[in-house]
Amino acid sequence: MPKEYEALVAALKLTGTPVAEYAWKTRPEGAYYVVQLDMEGGSLNADDAKQDRSWEGSLDLFYTKLTDRDDLVEEAEEILTEIFGSSWYLNSTQYEHATGMFHAEWVFEALDGPEPDPPDPPTEEQDDGVPDES
Repeated sequence: MPKEYEALVAALKLTGTPVAEYAWKTRPEGAYYVVQLDMEGGSLNADDAKQDRSWEGSLDLFYTKLTDRDDLVEEAEEILTEIFGSSWYLNSTQYEHATGMFHAEWVFEALDGPEPDPPDPPTEEQDDGVPDES
């Protein structure tokens, strides 16, 4: 699981707004978040192995304009920017008549590649820049 995804869930929990990963069994009263990591967004393959992978996920915010804080959308976008930089976008906003709530959905991309190999130790030629005379 990408560390950015875990950081997003942790940051959202600090806001005090309820957060669920993937779905709620029972929908909470008032505003709430649903976060999910959906699918592999792409990968980099080299040397017969997967070298790097990106995951696509979504953050959904459900809220009412009458009872919830006015800054929930801005707060969500600040958190996304802090964690993912520019690797997110607002996908949709709509009013859901069945629940009487507004629904904003953002899509983000997180990298999850292997740790890079440590660099090779320098050779004697690389140490001083002058080849040995032997």
